[in-house]
Amino acid sequence: MFSKSKEARAALAVYFPPSVYTPGSTIEGEVELNFRHLREDNIDEVHVKLRGIAYTCINQDKVTLEEKVELAHDQISLWTRGGAYPDPGSDIIRLPFRFVLPTDALPPSFKFSSSWQWAHVKYSVCAVGARKGRLTANRRHRVPFPVLPIDEVGTSVRQAAATTGWKRFDKEESIRRGLWGDYSKVKVELALADIPVLPLFSDIPYIITITTTGPPVAREKASAEKSSFPPLPRDPHELEFELQQKLQLRADIFKGSEGRASSTVATILGGKKEKRAQIAVDIELPEREWTPVADEKEKEGKGSWVQRVAFQSTFRLNCPPAFAVKNIECNYVLVVKVPFPGIGNSLKLEVPVTVTSGIDKPLAQSSTAENDPPILDLPPTYWDPDTNNWDGDEKD
Repeated sequence: MFSKSKEARAALAVYFPPSVYTPGSTIEGEVELNFRHLREDNIDEVHVKLRGIAYTCINQDKVTLEEKVELAHDQISLWTRGGAYPDPGSDIIRLPFRFVLPTDALPPSFKFSSSWQWAHVKYSVCAVGARKGRLTANRRHRVPFPVLPIDEVGTSVRQAAATTGWKRFDKEESIRRGLWGDYSKVKVELALADIPVLPLFSDIPYIITITTTGPPVAREKASAEKSSFPPLPRDPHELEFELQQKLQLRADIFKGSEGRASSTVATILGGKKEKRAQIAVDIELPEREWTPVADEKEKEGKGSWVQRVAFQSTFRLNCPPAFAVKNIECNYVLVVKVPFPGIGNSLKLEVPVTVTSGIDKPLAQSSTAENDPPILDLPPTYWDPDTNNWDGDEKD
């Protein structure tokens, strides 16, 4: 997080406690100045800046459109030539700084990119060594940090650590083995803990139940069949259970350019092992049941095999929560996909959910604390201090 070129860090460096910050919280730290390199670089002034920005970029018809929304902007002058000086025998002095984040509803730290559109919400503290001359680049050391909004509802859900029941969502369709023949019924149900939001850093219970009802057949023929169509998944990772991010991006508000995107941010079941959390899943698989056909028009003795399997476990999220600003809107949907044999026979259930931060104060981070809360899941490019679109003016 603190990496920067040797040249820039030689003269100045920013230090403050790593934490997930919240609106209204205080960021206190120090800027370390090396006076030998300050003189070599002809630095006349050092100031430290707090910056927060929501940025979007859309390539449309060979035209690049951008939009920047300022979220946090503050600056403190720490040192000018002829000011404070280090103790005798030392080249180093540390100067303290203190910022307070805006108390407004700040969006969470966020990063998205694709081949033709990009978006991020970034926050940073940057020390700037100002040098004279329009063509002389200033020296900088920037430290990005994560922000999450305050979430009283999600915090109360996390503190309760208990649920009072389930809310259920289901989808049912008819499929058949080939182009001809009778239809079977397949149904998937997702049961979630009956809570108003899904807070980060909290175990969310779920049950996925899959029920299949085979085509009507005579009992004698059904008894001779060793297996029933459609077959049930026996391994939970034969399913796909994901949290998907739904984005709406806007760039150059006056020209009205918009982009939409969807991406998977958490794989709960299915996918590759390295992309999903390794959490135990309880499996309930009762014997198949014979159900007589209720329709009186059907011949007596016909019925269907009914099969059911249920997978129960928990999942935990550490992605940016849902948010909306002028140029970015981010929402979430849980997706369950159950594959069955045959073309077009997969069953897909989508459930919109509200993901929230689940915190009401900053979360301190420590590489040595075993029980520290998880760090917000952000791509490595979020922490790159050398990426563009932090500031518009390199002489600022």
